[in-house]
Amino acid sequence: MGNKNMIFYGWWVIGALLVIEMICPMGRFCMTAFFPFVTSELKWSRYLVSSSQSMALWIYALLVPLTGWMVDRIGSRKTFFLGGLLSIVSWILLSIMKTPWELYIYYGLIMGLAVSLGHMVTIQATANKWFKKQAGLVTGATSAAFGMGLALFMPLITSMANSLGWRLTSIIYGVSSGIVILMLATCVIRDSPESMGLHIHDEDPTGMLAKEPVSTGNALKTSSFWLLFIAYSVTGIPLQGLLAHLIMWGVDLGTSRAEAGIFMSVMFLPAIASKIGGGWLGDRLGKKRIIIVSQLGCLLIMLWGWQYVHTRDHLKILAGLMGLGYGLPMGLFTPFLGDLFGRDNVGALFGILTLGHGLIGGCGPLLWGYVFDTFGSYNPACIISAACYGAVAIVVFVIRFAPTQMILRPARVERI
Repeated sequence: MGNKNMIFYGWWVIGALLVIEMICPMGRFCMTAFFPFVTSELKWSRYLVSSSQSMALWIYALLVPLTGWMVDRIGSRKTFFLGGLLSIVSWILLSIMKTPWELYIYYGLIMGLAVSLGHMVTIQATANKWFKKQAGLVTGATSAAFGMGLALFMPLITSMANSLGWRLTSIIYGVSSGIVILMLATCVIRDSPESMGLHIHDEDPTGMLAKEPVSTGNALKTSSFWLLFIAYSVTGIPLQGLLAHLIMWGVDLGTSRAEAGIFMSVMFLPAIASKIGGGWLGDRLGKKRIIIVSQLGCLLIMLWGWQYVHTRDHLKILAGLMGLGYGLPMGLFTPFLGDLFGRDNVGALFGILTLGHGLIGGCGPLLWGYVFDTFGSYNPACIISAACYGAVAIVVFVIRFAPTQMILRPARVERI
């Protein structure tokens, strides 16, 4: 079993996951950074570019159940490696894009596939295969890396696009980040503790988690899973809508294109601490409770945005508050699944949740674009976003029972 004083190898895996989660998701959000440059050069409408962003999210969502299955069956290393290869290809192709159909294929389709293989599902499913008691903290940290990456690289990419051109920026970032993913997948990532002759790092001290792993099929028979599916799906509408249009909103309010990436930093820097803190709080106070509180907080923030965001300083306040609010529960959905159904199939189950988040949440960029085209302002979209967060809080509150008990209880016991 090795020297007990040695660092548990799972922490090296987590370190690699943190790096990948910082650099891989930029593929999906690169069009947010390039938005003002692409519309200026190619004379495309906001609705056209927004539709490609929605398409990328839909493709990502459609493929993540397959990604979760790949993590559970062929392993994380091969999944990440394939994602790294496709990432390099998609960034290079994006740099030569000239027509809308190329935008949909290179960015919407290929980039959506690349990100699905190296982003949230693969990251969190892998982390949950190495840790149990500290699952909330670990997935919160990996989720925070996503925000850290956007906060660091979004201003860098907008600045590079302004000085070097968005096409050359696409090549530089895409090739360098893809090589890093390939190296980490080859040299550091391992599929599970068992693949190295180790055991999971920690055990459940409460005895309250799922004692027997629940198959994906049985989990899909529970109302708890589908309530969680609805909640996670609806959170995507306000989040993805805001992310897709945040930089353009800043430009509309007087920020230069080169500096507009700062709004992403303002949003995601607070989210780093929020995600880690949310994971820590979820492990101690209950994941369900933290999810509900965070959704109610986001509801209030969006109502404030509807009424008061009319300057770029107000938009920075909204972005910062939303970073705190949305970040709090984002690392909790995967370990919540692990609590309910065991860790053996958490990749496939979280893949299905992410399918809903992408397909339903993928309407967010289109919705925000439609609201702007209709009203000439993004503020009315905040009302819709507030309603979404309120609905999520109600749905999560309704989840009241242990799914494993429902599955394992014989039908005759239900009868009086």
